[in-house]
Amino acid sequence: MNQLFLLANTIESEPGIIVGPISWLLGQVINFFFNFVYSFTESNSLGIAIILMTIFTRVCMLPLVIKQQKSMMAMQLIQPEMKKIQEKYQNAMGDPELQKKMNAEISKLYSKHKVNPLSGCLPLFIQMPIFIALYYVMKNPYQFVDTINSVYADLSNLVISAQTSDFLDTFINGVVLRFVEIPKGMELDMAVVADLSKVLSRFDPSAWQALRDIMPTDKLSALDSLLATKNQIEYFLGINLTETVGFDYDTATSGKILIPILSGLTTFLSSWLMTRRTKVTDPNMKTQQRVMNVVMPLVMAYITTSLPCGVGLYWITSNIFQMIQQIIMNKKYYSAKKEGEEK
Repeated sequence: MNQLFLLANTIESEPGIIVGPISWLLGQVINFFFNFVYSFTESNSLGIAIILMTIFTRVCMLPLVIKQQKSMMAMQLIQPEMKKIQEKYQNAMGDPELQKKMNAEISKLYSKHKVNPLSGCLPLFIQMPIFIALYYVMKNPYQFVDTINSVYADLSNLVISAQTSDFLDTFINGVVLRFVEIPKGMELDMAVVADLSKVLSRFDPSAWQALRDIMPTDKLSALDSLLATKNQIEYFLGINLTETVGFDYDTATSGKILIPILSGLTTFLSSWLMTRRTKVTDPNMKTQQRVMNVVMPLVMAYITTSLPCGVGLYWITSNIFQMIQQIIMNKKYYSAKKEGEEK
């Protein structure tokens, strides 16, 4: 049994001392929301749980986001003074002493208006560990969500119970070796099924079909029932959230292409809403802002293709939440600013 345990550990490495605790905590949150949703409906339960978890984390981050927004608004208010300093030291690039004086005046300006230019990065720094931790959770959902764990345990027990000599040979050579990378020189036999759940969690739809094709007839009904439960849980609007998006699409998985498209689109809209009323006077900064508003969505769309669909769903939901939040804050801020100017 130790050999398949070693095999399972080669499939997915541990998340590490930093991401590990965050993965555990995030798994507990998802498990809580999953159990809540599952008590009402089995269909789409994992997807709804991820959406609720995303909203929960975004609400928890609201104080930081509000602080970020206030800092951005304050930065906009001091732009005229910032421009005067830049014009005053427009020849500072070639003179270290002048650069030092310019930086000192800018720091004094920040201090006077209580502006921290780095505060806008804090929400992103918090989101990144969550993003990485969620990747690990979605690659191994059965380790964190009790109901999914139960389904994979039942699937493992079903495979173990079907271990006739013919089934054993076909399962290892015809299914496992086709869909799971085996370390060179490792010998496998059906006596090493210590952690079969981790092996099964790597299967894609074609692998499950291959398993079904070799399953003894008397086990088919039980297998179909477990796979139906598994699909009800893991699928959201026709997309398996535990599968990697990838670039390979067929009619059965074509819906996955929506994940990177929506990731890129919502990232663009979120960035546009955040910066559209920000008046940047520095031409270089304005160019950088425009480039980032285009490049970042493309980067996120590309990154999403290499992640489980559930991580993409988190990112899309997070962006939508941020867009709604930004519309409300923009309306509140600019209405208050307009009233102040009229007075």
